[in-house]
Amino acid sequence: MSPARAWRLAAAGVLAGVTLASSIVGVVALQSGGEARLGPVALMRVAAGYDRKAIPILAGPAIPSPKQRREAVRLSRGAISQFPYDIGAWLRLAYVDYLDHGGLTAQGLADLKRSYDLIAVDPELGFWRVRFALENSYSLPPDLRASVRREVAAMWVNPNHRSDLRKMLPTIQNPAGRLSLALWLNRLDAAVAK
Repeated sequence: MSPARAWRLAAAGVLAGVTLASSIVGVVALQSGGEARLGPVALMRVAAGYDRKAIPILAGPAIPSPKQRREAVRLSRGAISQFPYDIGAWLRLAYVDYLDHGGLTAQGLADLKRSYDLIAVDPELGFWRVRFALENSYSLPPDLRASVRREVAAMWVNPNHRSDLRKMLPTIQNPAGRLSLALWLNRLDAAVAK
């Protein structure tokens, strides 16, 4: 075997080994809450790993404890540090702000607004985000309220989402939020009828 061929085979073997090791480290980071560590050294950070660990903390029927909420904030900030467009993490931060203060503070509103600034319409998280925003309707500044209205209008374009939006209406506890959604849906319905 020529030296050039031996070198190419060795390089291909090293590349395959590095690829395998990186894949394993990535899976470990994903499964272990966002980071794969070797002692004090973080080998890899993965935003989705932080998300996977943070989501169940806040998803239960019971209100999470302050300690659990701090952990969800830490994990969400870790996800954002790896992927700033992670609107789920921004929404978790807004939700924790709401839980901590019984309503949205300026920081929670900024986190909710940031989610809209990054992704104006989200087919996966849009229904949750619209409901959350409307439940906090009294706190929303006009520009953020307009973002929520635009998301509802964009979701309305999909005929499959119309019934889901209508079903959401009676479940909104905040009277101002329920009224806003009713007016928006009425206008959208009237536009379709024309």
